[in-house]
Amino acid sequence: MEAVKDLQRRYCGQALTAAIVIGLGIYLAGWPAATRGLLLGSVFSTFNFALLGKALSQKLAGDHRRGTFFSVALQLGRYALWAAPVILAVKLPAVDLPATVAGVFMVPVCIILDSVFNLVRGKKSPLI
Repeated sequence: MEAVKDLQRRYCGQALTAAIVIGLGIYLAGWPAATRGLLLGSVFSTFNFALLGKALSQKLAGDHRRGTFFSVALQLGRYALWAAPVILAVKLPAVDLPATVAGVFMVPVCIILDSVFNLVRGKKSPLI
């Protein structure tokens, strides 16, 4: 399960770094609400990816009967983590909704971009 933790550190770090850099550029361009939305969504996306790794390790190493209930509960928790920043963005006018949705998909986009860059460079993707 050490490989899962390494991938989590790598992709979550990339996603948060990209969100901070992009958010800084957006903030300097004069859109602070979009910056808040992007950072809020990326933080929740990172938590979601960490919970996914926890669920994967529990499912592979745990008891089957207990694992079914646990995996359903973790899946519902992951859905709640994806919904929370969107609900906050809808409720709060200081947070931009499209930027929040973009932030929620920050970790999956980083995973896809990393795989594409590895494919272009001819290197093997760490996911395979």
